Amino acid sequence: MLPVVQNVYPRPLFNESNILDPAGRELTDRSITNQYFQADNLQVLKAWSQTENNPPIKLIYIDPPFMSQIHYRSLKENSGQHAFEDRWQPESYLDMLYPRLRLMREVLAEDGSIFVHVDWHVSHYVHLLLDEIFGAANFINEIVWCYSGGGNSRRHLQRKHDLIFWYGKSPSYTYNPQHRPYTKGTLERGLTAVKGDKYKLAAEGALLQDWWTDINKILSPTAYENFKYPTQKPRQLLNRIIKMASHPGDLVADFFAGSGTTAEVCNELGRPWIMCDNSPLALQTTISRLARADSPPFAIYADSTANKTAPENGNAVSTAKLKMKAITVQENGDDHVWVSLGIDAYQPQELPANRTPEEFASFIEFWEIDPDYNETIFNSRYQLLRPRQQKPGLLPLNILLSLPRRQTYKIAIKVHDIFAGQQIQVLTFSLSASAQK
Repeated sequence: MLPVVQNVYPRPLFNESNILDPAGRELTDRSITNQYFQADNLQVLKAWSQTENNPPIKLIYIDPPFMSQIHYRSLKENSGQHAFEDRWQPESYLDMLYPRLRLMREVLAEDGSIFVHVDWHVSHYVHLLLDEIFGAANFINEIVWCYSGGGNSRRHLQRKHDLIFWYGKSPSYTYNPQHRPYTKGTLERGLTAVKGDKYKLAAEGALLQDWWTDINKILSPTAYENFKYPTQKPRQLLNRIIKMASHPGDLVADFFAGSGTTAEVCNELGRPWIMCDNSPLALQTTISRLARADSPPFAIYADSTANKTAPENGNAVSTAKLKMKAITVQENGDDHVWVSLGIDAYQPQELPANRTPEEFASFIEFWEIDPDYNETIFNSRYQLLRPRQQKPGLLPLNILLSLPRRQTYKIAIKVHDIFAGQQIQVLTFSLSASAQK
């Protein structure tokens, strides 16, 4: 299994007026149960299936490539960063998906379920694969998710639905019936006129069927939920699936994690989670959204050279350039000191032709601080982000930390840029003799 390279303890900061950890408050580790793997999901599934005493996975939701023949990129302005390539021939697509589905069945609990989200490009292939792997007798539902939006064609009907195949590993899967609000006409008319006086409208609404028309796609570029990841799915969709097929405390996995919607909804519903995606953009988007949502802490597993973040003499291997401001230290009582940190300049690995180094704040997506770096695992204690829907220049670039007094300090800074690159710089300094007391 891959090593832990980072723990994230969400504490989002959105402006430079934050004064952190007043004297007397210490950082304490919270237990970590949620896991993010930045890796090929095939390797993660193989390792998980071969490891003893792993907790059973009660629910798997995946939104794999659709064979859409599209190169997906970030939807953020001035980024265009690669997300993933979805160009396949049918044979290569099936060769990719088949072994992964087989391993998902292996790691699924005996009373677990899997939901596979596809569209018209591959639904006919995937249905047959799932029948073969999980057994036709374990097919539960073909859910039709209908939505609206732009686009039209003179050659065929508009394609405005996705399919979500639901299979159980056995007949003992979990099912919690879900409901939808009654239509306005039903509320006005009631049921008695049709079915008689003994029938009444249920307080929870109408029992949900297998075609869903009440959940919209994320279409507006200014929607608060929109994290500009190209294939992002709405929280409401995952909320319904997770509630329907699991209970609080059940382990949920998403092996094509994308923007991290599944993780965020699991946090809201009290389900521990496993996420996996090999895209640097997916990892960056997930860290940012979970930090903003004040997520429980989570661990990131990856090759130590992933995204070129392995420190080398205090700096990352990446050719991006990060310059920090000179550190200032001030007294803060007998047991703590104030430490001032700030970014002075940043240049991404490849500077766009139409941009200048003076615009460096616009290249930074967010940055993280580990105030007590141990040279093995980056423990992200603070995440400095710009407010949602705000201009790039409003990213906080300076911060004041109150840290316990000690002789030497090793603080690591990790910058995430708009091209999904990462850069680490480690700041090591000692207190003067007079400040050490």
